[in-house]
Amino acid sequence: MSEGEQRAYPSPLLLAYVDESYTVDYFYLGAIVVDGAAARRIEDGLNQIMRDYRGEFGLAASTELHGHPLFQGRDEWGSVPTRVRINVYERAMEVVGASGARVILRGMNVRRQRERYVSPVPPHEVVLAHLLERVDTYARGEGAHALVLADEVHTQERHRTNFRNFRVGGTPGYRSSTLPGLLDTIHFAPSHHSRLLQAADLVTFMHRRRCTHTEPDARAQAANDRIWAPIVQAIEHELCWEP
Repeated sequence: MSEGEQRAYPSPLLLAYVDESYTVDYFYLGAIVVDGAAARRIEDGLNQIMRDYRGEFGLAASTELHGHPLFQGRDEWGSVPTRVRINVYERAMEVVGASGARVILRGMNVRRQRERYVSPVPPHEVVLAHLLERVDTYARGEGAHALVLADEVHTQERHRTNFRNFRVGGTPGYRSSTLPGLLDTIHFAPSHHSRLLQAADLVTFMHRRRCTHTEPDARAQAANDRIWAPIVQAIEHELCWEP
């Protein structure tokens, strides 16, 4: 390859790790967009948190950091005291917030969608298109391309098909885009093998919780605020669509 050809492909590669959180009436997707250095900081930081608790309360160094079980004290976190779970969540969000990652958050009022449309498009498809548009905009603004990685879901083949169709005909809606800043397809992986997908889950779960749930206890609200605080500086885009 000549020197001129090498200069033709200077753009860095970003990774966008995506996960979901939802209720009956709301659906959210969050993306953590990282370069290699930020990805390493998150992976190393979350691994260190779990190494610190290895052997305590039945936890292992490989225990998954998953928003709902960690927050509610379920599954592998069922024997872990509340104060410890709060500390783990706070530390994990501090890792993400300080890593250099950028956070993109999209949601939709599903109840409003059901009320307005006779045959509504599945919420995941609507919100995914909105999220991909914003990841694409961010990547191109950085002079980069991005690869999208998501937690495994049973509809993943449909999402791959939609992604391909978006890149040919554009995303639906007034911001229609063929997503030129995104590469290849959506890659799906099991979250228990990826600290980066776990980080996306932690961020998206807490965002959805804060947006859709009023804590009855002031202490619980204060804990949520502390957990969320490190992420504020990392937010690149945040919107919940009201159809």
